[in-house]
Amino acid sequence: MKFKIPLLLTLLMPLLTQISFAQTLTELQENSVSGYGIEPEKYYPGNVVLELMHAAEAEIEAAVNEAFAEGYKASMLQYAPDLAALRIKESVLKSELSREKKKNCFFLPMAGVSFTAGVLITFFLLR
Repeated sequence: MKFKIPLLLTLLMPLLTQISFAQTLTELQENSVSGYGIEPEKYYPGNVVLELMHAAEAEIEAAVNEAFAEGYKASMLQYAPDLAALRIKESVLKSELSREKKKNCFFLPMAGVSFTAGVLITFFLLR
């Protein structure tokens, strides 16, 4: 009975410390012209800076697309021999499979005929 209160305080202590460390988020100013936070004509000509930022974004996007295309081409060239070898192996395996199917196409009918013949012979011999 005397340990309930200290135990309760011990269990509540981590919750209270977490609440005391919580902080509020700082809000960005909404009066900026673009997502970069540039305020035109305050310290520098903002319109010129915005034009430069948009040009830089366009150049970055073009460079990324070009790098992706070059990487794609390089990987295709790297794996082209492996792909050709796999296609050749596929055609060889398909031809082997068709040959095996032709070889085994008489197996089931012959097995059925031999089973039937065995049953008939047994029936006539035991009679």
